[in-house]
Amino acid sequence: MTTIREVTGDPNDFWSELSWSDLTSAEQSLWTQLGWNEENWDDELDFPEWGDLSSEDKKLWGILGWTQSSWEGDDDIPASAEKLWEDLTSVEQSAATKLGYTKDKWDDEEV
Repeated sequence: MTTIREVTGDPNDFWSELSWSDLTSAEQSLWTQLGWNEENWDDELDFPEWGDLSSEDKKLWGILGWTQSSWEGDDDIPASAEKLWEDLTSVEQSAATKLGYTKDKWDDEEV
């Protein structure tokens, strides 16, 4: 069983010190859900902190069940992160679409 490691210290610093290949498959799946992949992860792009998201993006991620605590790894990820597109509510699909997701992209995230 693949697990997700417990974050210690500043989450941005913690994750940015790991290469994509250092991540477990479960961690890669979760980061992929947020739009990360091997290419952009290893390009050392900073993961946006909750406070850096626009109020509109916070609202849209909130519709998908994300909170500041879940975003920062203090709480479990929301149920929507593990759903297929067809299992999302129409409101969740609308929020995901506004965040740049399509049915194919959402379902290909392997969460």
